[in-house]
Amino acid sequence: MHKPEHRHGGASPSRENGWTLTELLISLALMGTLAALALPAYQAQQRQARRSDGQLALQQLQMDQARWRSQHDTYADSLAALGWGSDLSPRGQYRISIPQADAEGYTLEALPLGAQAADRDCSPLRLTWRGSATATLSAGEHTGSDPQHCWRQ
Repeated sequence: MHKPEHRHGGASPSRENGWTLTELLISLALMGTLAALALPAYQAQQRQARRSDGQLALQQLQMDQARWRSQHDTYADSLAALGWGSDLSPRGQYRISIPQADAEGYTLEALPLGAQAADRDCSPLRLTWRGSATATLSAGEHTGSDPQHCWRQ
């Protein structure tokens, strides 16, 4: 009789295809390290992208203020006067307010909410209008400048 031949030669048992526990642990450690490095950069990019929601709201409010001023002796001091039914930005990432308004100008603010509240350097976004055509875009504690470039996309 003919004896069946072993495919793998020798007397060692055949190894199943798959991962060993060590290989699995090394892979998980590498994935964890990559995620730890990539996640903060991804979150910062997301915060920057969501800033456009607050910026858009302040720019819309600026146009509403110009329309209001063309019919009144002063700028509006409330969102309701300008026809806003809510104090939230279009996507709800910011709470909008008018902390100051008079006949000479106004200041508009967008305070981040929810996940966007982690954007502390750019909180709040601010648009200030003075005189006939002087707009100042600012953010954070700096009321007259934008050192973190929060308004630049």
